[in-house]
Amino acid sequence: MRKMSLAVKKTSLIPAVLLLALVAPAYAQVTKGETSLNLNGTISAGYTDDYTNLGSSDHSIVGAGTADLSGSYFNPNFLTFDIQPFYNQSRVNSNFQSLTASSGVNASAKLFGGGEFPGSISYSRSFNSSGTFNIPGLTNFTTHGDSDVLTLTWGAHPENLPSLNIGFSNANNSYTVYGAGSRGTLHSNTFSLTSAYKVAGFNLNGGYQYTGYRTLTPEFLVNVPSQHTDSSANAFSFGVGHNLPWNGGFSAAATHLDISTDFGDTTSSNRFNTTIDTLTSTVNIAPRPHLSVGANTFYTDNLEGTLYNTLLTAGVTVPQNGGQQSSHDLSVTGYANYELPEQHLNLHAYAERQQQTFLGISFASDSYNAMASYSNTLLGGSFNGVLGVTRTSLDTSQQSLMGLNASVNYSHQIHRWVVAGGFSYSQAVQTILINYTTSGYNYNGSVGRRIRRRSYWGAYVSGARSLLTDLPGSANSSQSYATSLTVSRFSFNGSYTDSSGNALLTTTGLVSNPVPLPAVNPAAVVFFNGKSYSAGFGANPVRGLTMSASYSKALSGTQSASLSSNNNNENINVLMTYNFRKLNFITGYSRLVQGFSVSGAPPAMVGSFFVGVSRWFNFF
Repeated sequence: MRKMSLAVKKTSLIPAVLLLALVAPAYAQVTKGETSLNLNGTISAGYTDDYTNLGSSDHSIVGAGTADLSGSYFNPNFLTFDIQPFYNQSRVNSNFQSLTASSGVNASAKLFGGGEFPGSISYSRSFNSSGTFNIPGLTNFTTHGDSDVLTLTWGAHPENLPSLNIGFSNANNSYTVYGAGSRGTLHSNTFSLTSAYKVAGFNLNGGYQYTGYRTLTPEFLVNVPSQHTDSSANAFSFGVGHNLPWNGGFSAAATHLDISTDFGDTTSSNRFNTTIDTLTSTVNIAPRPHLSVGANTFYTDNLEGTLYNTLLTAGVTVPQNGGQQSSHDLSVTGYANYELPEQHLNLHAYAERQQQTFLGISFASDSYNAMASYSNTLLGGSFNGVLGVTRTSLDTSQQSLMGLNASVNYSHQIHRWVVAGGFSYSQAVQTILINYTTSGYNYNGSVGRRIRRRSYWGAYVSGARSLLTDLPGSANSSQSYATSLTVSRFSFNGSYTDSSGNALLTTTGLVSNPVPLPAVNPAAVVFFNGKSYSAGFGANPVRGLTMSASYSKALSGTQSASLSSNNNNENINVLMTYNFRKLNFITGYSRLVQGFSVSGAPPAMVGSFFVGVSRWFNFF
């Protein structure tokens, strides 16, 4: 197997560089001609022992460091820059949160910051850095790889003329999931051009944006090959707005979006091409004090494409179920708000007419909602409550639905005790598709007590559940419990989380399904469940000495249409530093165990131990 080194070996750095750093004098800011410079950073060296079951283990003397070079030319409003290189930075030898010893650079510059034509450029690149592969509500899986991002902006803001803003970005990420042997990549390009102008009281704006993605999604949690996706989108927009009497305003916007996606595995390819036109408008006025009324309209000639674009925005690149068919969505909403400050009451009402065509079926509905919110002191504490009732009539099925949404929040302090809690519930609330409704609840609570002047204990609980009514397997739920204790110079914390639901696989991990079925192919849905635990400790027992330790463990299960996997993640991190003047003595330990039964390989185990010394310097 390929050897996995957690630190780069540079033994020649120690005799010369470290000793020079320990005696290097400090200087003030350097100014030469029109240039002003500042340079500071750290240099460190020590012994490291790296071990893994993915290759051979090793130990050696290594060097590491960071630097920060910043300055300006002529005038800070003309040119400023900041360059921050880092070398061999990890959890065991610094405050970097990388499991592996990562190296790279972050750099940025701003030009003409005080003028009418400002511009900026930023670039970051990292090698052998740790990342995360998300799973909703649980401890994330750990990845390692390389990434870089380049961003350019420029603007033209001449007085009494249309403004212009241009932006460009290029990003690349290549990573491997520990224990899965599965590789993922993400390449993205974006370009945007926007302009705004005010004439005769009208605020005009328009723009163009291009977005392109090329991805390789690691499909180790579902029974299909790794999926390649090449997607691009061109968006054109125009908007207009104007003030109205009675402190009101009017705005309208139109967008045109072209989407092209080529997705498939190494043996097949499918294309999805579509265009989406959208019109929106808003009008609102406040004819009397504490009273505001308004209306909104929304229309799209491609509801199916809109749902698919929602998936793309979330990072999901899966085909829709049903193919490309004619669909549209038209909704008109009117609303009114009335405040009663003396009664601490706010009243809200709205009415909505919505018409949709989706997958060859037409739907129409009328909804009416009345809601009241109340905020005031209660029994010495702070109280907030909301109660709303909705009635929805579906024209297609001649069916009427009653909906309810309510929430309460309360907090109170009694001597040294602080108690807070909240609960909300919703039932029969419409989703983006008329023929689907959703219901759910969430809650949170906390209790804490101050113990003497510098000590505090707190306990926290939260939970949530949501589902699409009458759709099996659509429920998502989570609950978490946590506690923390701070006693003088010591702190302790612990937590427990339980989560389950359905999600979709992306290049960054699992994400909650943003649209209801059948807007997404059921074969692409991944069901998950799991539990995670964590504990932490921190201390500053004497001046200059800082200690921290953390432990986390997650056990989860994932299941697709034809494949299931049992997954585990265990992480230990310990760091102790002692600061003496400009010297910093460091000892660190890190260990990760992560595995997936679907991979057929034993869990990956990587660890590292470091003991060394670093020195902060300020050259100029």
